[in-house]
Amino acid sequence: MKYVLSLTVLFCLILFNCKTQEVPKKQTETVHTVDKKSVAHLVGAKWVLTKLNGDIVNLSKTELEQPFIRLTAKDNGVGGNSGCNPFGGTFTLKGNQNIQFSEMLATMRYCDDNGIEGVFMANLQKAATYIITNNELTLKDENGYVLSTFEAVED
Repeated sequence: MKYVLSLTVLFCLILFNCKTQEVPKKQTETVHTVDKKSVAHLVGAKWVLTKLNGDIVNLSKTELEQPFIRLTAKDNGVGGNSGCNPFGGTFTLKGNQNIQFSEMLATMRYCDDNGIEGVFMANLQKAATYIITNNELTLKDENGYVLSTFEAVED
């Protein structure tokens, strides 16, 4: 009887310890190509804000400067002016027309609260994609919502 019980216990131990090992699926890496023509137009130009969340930007007389951004290829830097305060940071291009901005550093000059500066800076943080059509740059969030629209201007 002890022999049968021992064999049963041994059989159960072997049965429950033999697990099938799940083989991890091979991860495939998606290779994104970057449209060099689009990047060349994006970087270096001065992009002046024309629309914010779909609304045309009407600057009051209290604005010190038209809000703009400028991206540089040398250090992946982005700089500009939010309408009152100069700012700077970095950007990263990921794949085709995907963009991400770092947290921006800005001066803390006092300005009348017109609502543009805060929304403009927040929209840079939300940007996930960009589209350039003619001389117009559009930044969209990850859901495709248009955040900001800019026009390329000569310095």
